[in-house]
Order: sequence, then C-alpha cells, then structure tokens
Amino acid sequence: MKKIIHIHTDYKFIVDSERYMGEIFVNEILILGTKNSSNSEYHDKAQFFDPHLEYLNEILTIVNSADALVIYSLDFYKSKIINRVDKRVKIIWRFFGTELYSRKLHLYLSTKSKSFVIPRLFKGQIKSIFRFIIQEEKWFYRAIRRTDAITCVFKEEYDYLIRHWDHLPKFIPLSLENRNYSKAIDFELDYPKKNTIVIGNSRAYYNNHLDILEIVERCKLDKKINIRLLFNYGAEDAYTHRVRQKVDDLERVTLLDSFIPPHEFIDFYGPVAAFVTNSYRQLALGNIFLALHKGVKVYLNKKNPTYTWFKEEGLYIYEIEHLKNDLETGRIHLTKNEIEHNLKCLNQLKEDHSKADFQLEVLQLLNN
Repeated sequence: MKKIIHIHTDYKFIVDSERYMGEIFVNEILILGTKNSSNSEYHDKAQFFDPHLEYLNEILTIVNSADALVIYSLDFYKSKIINRVDKRVKIIWRFFGTELYSRKLHLYLSTKSKSFVIPRLFKGQIKSIFRFIIQEEKWFYRAIRRTDAITCVFKEEYDYLIRHWDHLPKFIPLSLENRNYSKAIDFELDYPKKNTIVIGNSRAYYNNHLDILEIVERCKLDKKINIRLLFNYGAEDAYTHRVRQKVDDLERVTLLDSFIPPHEFIDFYGPVAAFVTNSYRQLALGNIFLALHKGVKVYLNKKNPTYTWFKEEGLYIYEIEHLKNDLETGRIHLTKNEIEHNLKCLNQLKEDHSKADFQLEVLQLLNN
C-alpha cells in the first residue's frame, strides 16, 4: 500500500482526505494549527504543528517517509515544505482557488467590490510588503513547478486556469463520491419551498455581494420573498463593513453571521427556494451542490466557469441577469420537473466522478 501524508490548515476541508481512504492508500493527516474546540474531532486522528520554521524539519521527516504528499491550499509555509521534500515523494496540490485567483484579483471583482478591496492592497509599509511578496512568489512558483498534479472538480476550471498560468502540473479530477452533498439523491423533496433566497457563501469579496444587493434595492421585490445573506465566516474589513451597512438599509434582507456547524449546514438549503452567488471564479462549489441536492434554484454569473460546466452537464442553472425579473415576479422556485432533472444530472455526475476512478489516477501517478 502507498503511504500518503495530507497537510491541512482549514479544518472545514479535512473531510476532503476521505477521497483517499480505502484499501489502496495508508493515510496520515497533519494539521497546521493548534488544537481547539473547532477541530476537536481530529485531536486523536491527526498530528498538529504550528506553522513555524522550528517545526519544518519534523514535518519533513514525516513527509519523507511517505510516497506522496497532498497539500490542501498552497500557501507560503506549504511552499517551503514542497521545496524541501525528497524528489521521490510525489506532490499533489488540492487546489482551493484563492492561491491563484488572488494573484489576479482585478479579474474577479466587480467595480463596486474593487472600490473597497483594491485600495487596501496599497496601504501599510510598502517596502517590507514588497520584499515579503517577492520572496513568497519565488517559493510559491517554485513549489508549483515541483508539484506533480493538481486536483480540482471539473476540467473547465483547469482549462481556464491553464490559459492564465501555463506552468500548472497534470490535472486529476476530484471524485464526487463520499461527500456530504452527494451521499443521497432525494427525489421526494418537500415542495413547494418557502419564499427564501440565500445570497453568497461567506464574507469573501469574491461574492461581489454589493451588486446583488443593488439589484434587490432597485427592483420591486415580490412581497412574499425574504432574503438572507450568508456572511458567517471570513475576514472583516472595509468591504464587509460596507456590505453590513447596505444590508441595514434593506428591510427584507437579513444577515446570517453566526457560524453553522457542518452537521447542521447539510440541511440548511432544505426550505430555501433560490441560491445566488455572484462570483466570477469557482467559489462555494460545496454550497452549490448542497443547494442543488435540495431542489434549490441556483443563479450564477456567466463569467464563472462553474456556470459553463453545469450548463454543459445539462443542469438548470440561471444567470444573474434573470434575477431582477424573477424577484419582481416571484419566479424564484424550480418546477418539480426541473428539480427531478437536476437530481438525475447530479446522480450522473456522481457516477462519472467516482472515488475508484480518482484513486486509480492517483495510483498511476505514484507508480510513474
């Protein structure tokens, strides 16, 4: 059996390691961070290390005992690990998005978002920041060249990325099995749903919330509709402050800023009619899958490669451009036939992205 080390920083995504579980690989999990109540589930299942230079050699000793290393989100510290790992150890990069998208931020923010985000990038001590960025970029791109494979869900995103970053490694599509949002297909969902719309997935400015809130403000909102803005994790800054101000000005919009435990969030979209995310990049894919599995009408921006992928797979996905009219007419629900069609498409996606196929591709990589 091949031994794989998984290195995580965000405990919400540790479940991603389950894709490798089975009879082919022996898996060990390292978490860069300290033990706390939020990651208590993994206190006895993983090793914890503070991401400091003094622990780097100890981490490298563990990694060099394995056949492969899986990095979940590529940051500066993980870049240092990759660049010092033995050449025989295969490196797999679980791509999250922000690692590359943040380097061309202007492509993924609306004009409204840019006005609050871009200026803050130039604040502070420019010289020290510049020196740090130069060092970080050098280690980051060297780590990418050292990496043997990148994993993300769909090839459309990889094809998009390779047009902007032509030095990316081999692509391996992730499985969609063994995920909370794909374990069961319920063709008997409660119908009709409540008249609730959810906007966004977090405080991240990639959501471009302000543009959607402006649509809500300017339209003659159907009296039955209530809107909830999912705003319960992420950094607070000038952008989030402005979003909060805007929500306060809108009578029918409620801010959800309390963390929802994963076991509760699985059912969050059950009563929801529609989910809107105005991201120009792949974002909130887990939320989108959860929503679709609950029969929710999903609105995406056409610039987002996720929109292209879902449309090519035959799902009923709607453009942001349709939102204003639907808010005014109350057409925020999928029909029963549309829900059943989407569920069948999701079932097919699950079959086409099996855990067995994914593990076979990884094994072939390790054997080469």
